[in-house]
Amino acid sequence: MSDREISGVLGVSRNSAARIRQASDERRKEWDELLMMSDDELCHFFYPDKFKPKSSYAPADYAYIHRELSKVGATGALLWEEYCEKCKNEGEKACSYPTFARGCKRYTVSRNYASHVEHKPGVTLEAKAESSAIRQH
Repeated sequence: MSDREISGVLGVSRNSAARIRQASDERRKEWDELLMMSDDELCHFFYPDKFKPKSSYAPADYAYIHRELSKVGATGALLWEEYCEKCKNEGEKACSYPTFARGCKRYTVSRNYASHVEHKPGVTLEAKAESSAIRQH
């Protein structure tokens, strides 16, 4: 099929049809392989510089979350519940807890934050045994 025929059938410009054909030839993909790809995979394949998948979830404020996690008693699960409540109030879709946790981790790693240890490891040991804390120094 010529580029002109492809553009007529699909309703796209001849230049677009030629650009797609050239990209597939350069990357040595067979049409059967391209037919098996999802729309997102095709967009990424043909337009790698322009492709940015859109998230259907409300964005989390990871800077706020990171600050809150430094406070006593704050946990990732509590902050995720707070995020879910905020999304519900604003009529937006909240992401799952694993996605939320991965986003927190990515935020922390991207800023080279380190874990802060308040004590010397191995000096203090705490264990919980039948609802009573055992402390060893």
